[in-house]
This record gives sequence, structure tokens and C-alpha cells, in this order.
Amino acid sequence: MEKPTIELIFFAGKTCGVCRVLKPKLLEAVQENFPKVNIRVVDVEEEVEFTGQSMVFTLPVVIIKVKHKEMYRFARSFSVYEVLDKLKRASGEELSPIN
Repeated sequence: MEKPTIELIFFAGKTCGVCRVLKPKLLEAVQENFPKVNIRVVDVEEEVEFTGQSMVFTLPVVIIKVKHKEMYRFARSFSVYEVLDKLKRASGEELSPIN
């Protein structure tokens, strides 16, 4: 059985302090645990139209899409673990133990 195409979209802004702290932690954890997940980082100031089409009105926002359909959305206050847990559910894979 073929695994579904999974995309993680991270919306951030240059003036968003939480985005600057969360982005490297989240992207590293996703790449380590789910190397086949497509990651897209969106700078909301540069991609205004896409940000609006995605209905993003606060930062940071993470959207997880499976087969091009939005399955999960995280906004403002969320943890790396919450995102990884939803990716695990979407992909059917196990998480690596945290050292």
C-alpha cells in the first residue's frame, strides 16, 4: 500500500519572535522523524496572496495536508510534539525516541 503524500506548511513572519524560536526546532524534528514529508516555509510578508487563500490571520501557523487536503491546523500556541503526533497519525509511522 502506497503512503499518502503529506505536506507541512509553516507560516511565519520576519517580526514573529515565536516563529523564529519554533521554526528550527519543528523543522529539524519533522525532517528527523518524517523525512518523506514535504515541508514548505511561507513568509507571510512575501506570499500575501497564498497566506490569504490559506486563511492565515495569526502567526505562527502550521497546516498539515494529506493528498492536497488540509487535515490539521495549528495556530499561535502549540508544541512540536503536537505536530509530530498528528504527522504520525497521518503517515502511520512511529516516532523516533527523544534522546
